[in-house]
Amino acid sequence: MTIEERITRLEDIEAIRCLQAKYQRCLDTRDFGGLESCFHQEVVSAYGNGTMSYRGREEVMTFLRRVMTADMPSTHLIHGGEIDIDSSTQAHAKWYLEDYLLHRRYLVRLHGAAIYDVTYTKEGETWLISSIGYTRCYEYFELRGLVNLLTLGKTTFLDLFKRKKQ
Repeated sequence: MTIEERITRLEDIEAIRCLQAKYQRCLDTRDFGGLESCFHQEVVSAYGNGTMSYRGREEVMTFLRRVMTADMPSTHLIHGGEIDIDSSTQAHAKWYLEDYLLHRRYLVRLHGAAIYDVTYTKEGETWLISSIGYTRCYEYFELRGLVNLLTLGKTTFLDLFKRKKQ
């Protein structure tokens, strides 16, 4: 490879890394406009070991808007992206996922790990997710106890006690 080809490859890898980070951030902050901009028009998803599969940006976004509600705050952490550039317009990656989901209404907590398999397509100068799915390593599901407290945003558990004393 020439130095120019090597630089382009590294720039593509970094663009894909940033795209995947944006996807995770937009998912957890419920930025559905930003999330939608991560997907190729013909994206295919296979969430939950493939049990929740959808075709096309609109179908995938309809699913995500339905399940990722304000009643279920989440954290999706990705690690160790193994990114392979297959051609000037195609790439694929594996990401280690650790996720936490809390459901306020049903008092349920989920913690799990999975391996994301993601393919990317480059349109013009922009990389987009063309397929995304994961296979679970484990999932820990728990019904929370009788006393539960969930704070959102910048409020912390300790902030609630500080207010009572004032």
